Amino acid sequence: MQAFAHLANVLILLSFLVRDILWLRLLSIFAGVTLVPYFLYGEADVLWVPLAWNGVFTIINLVQIYRLLMERRPVRFTEFERRLHDRVFHALEPRAFLDLLALADLREATDQSKLLAQGEELGELLLICEGEVSIVVDERPVAHLGEDRFVGEMSFLTGEPTSASAWAKGTTRYAAWSCAALRELFARRPEVHSGMQLILGHDLAHKLRARS
Repeated sequence: MQAFAHLANVLILLSFLVRDILWLRLLSIFAGVTLVPYFLYGEADVLWVPLAWNGVFTIINLVQIYRLLMERRPVRFTEFERRLHDRVFHALEPRAFLDLLALADLREATDQSKLLAQGEELGELLLICEGEVSIVVDERPVAHLGEDRFVGEMSFLTGEPTSASAWAKGTTRYAAWSCAALRELFARRPEVHSGMQLILGHDLAHKLRARS
């Protein structure tokens, strides 16, 4: 029975050497299963306490393995999702992008609908998916934004009131993210936060080049 204990320790050692968390958890389970005969027959009495804890660790690892496998499933995009990812959100991994998109509210605005009001606290970050938006400062048009451009990104990044109004020109389809929901996602998913900072920075740079 000592051989089972030695084998289990070798498997635990191997789990410490692998970099992939999935293999670490798999080796931990194999090590736990290998220890079961030792806990049952290796001593005069059954070692119930370590056997019970071994069962708890195995269940935890099985649950985490299931979560890892779900996260690693191949991502299948719709045509709309693929276009959006390739043209705007390429800095995000496909599954992170889908998690972000799941928070969006896809809407359609008619001509001359106000999407954003100047001087107000930003409640939603907008992305134009189809159509055009007019940016107005003090009732004077200063820019026009087409598809794949964000609206309200500066206020989102700085936390300051909006510096301009935004009006739909013709039928405009856009995605809207609650700022509060985005910040909550960023707190849980740092990789999404860093990716979005890169994406919004690229969007701002594009607008500055267009104005120069």
